Amino acid sequence: MITQNGSKSSQLPVQDVMSRNPIVIGIDESVKGAAQLMKEADIGSLVVVDREKDLTGVITEMDIVKEVTSKHLDPEEVDVEEVMSTPVETIEGKRSIKEAAELMANLGIRRLPVRDEKDDMIGIVTENDILEIAPTLIDITREYNRIQRSGEIEKYKEPGKREISGYCESCGVYSDGLVEENGELLCPECR
Repeated sequence: MITQNGSKSSQLPVQDVMSRNPIVIGIDESVKGAAQLMKEADIGSLVVVDREKDLTGVITEMDIVKEVTSKHLDPEEVDVEEVMSTPVETIEGKRSIKEAAELMANLGIRRLPVRDEKDDMIGIVTENDILEIAPTLIDITREYNRIQRSGEIEKYKEPGKREISGYCESCGVYSDGLVEENGELLCPECR
């Protein structure tokens, strides 16, 4: 059983929580077409494929705002290829959602296309997908990434151990001294 505090859920494979059959758009389609697809599907991003249907990029609502709307460009005249995010980071479906959350935090992104062992795209995992299963996982990985980037991590580091703040994956209690052990973030009482 999956618990709300995420005790075992952070080890679930990405393929168990991803969205299958993500909506794709061709690289040479217009940004207007991309925006219409997003609106119709009530989603915030599309996977971009080339003429051979190979994964090429991701286009998000924010890409459209930053690269088209804010520059007063005509969305009918701008191709998806001009504003999409590329290169695309992916994750193998058998990897854990914890690894996906860490990768997203490290890259500052909110969605990852998922591939199988043959490198074929099989879905997409978003922060929201992970939040439904392990609500604290995204916050923990973002906070750790922020601390690591700022150089503050050395203050909290035991030799070979990294302490961060968040919710213990065993008991669910908030702690400023979480340490990763056996693939779980544990408070001092649960270690």
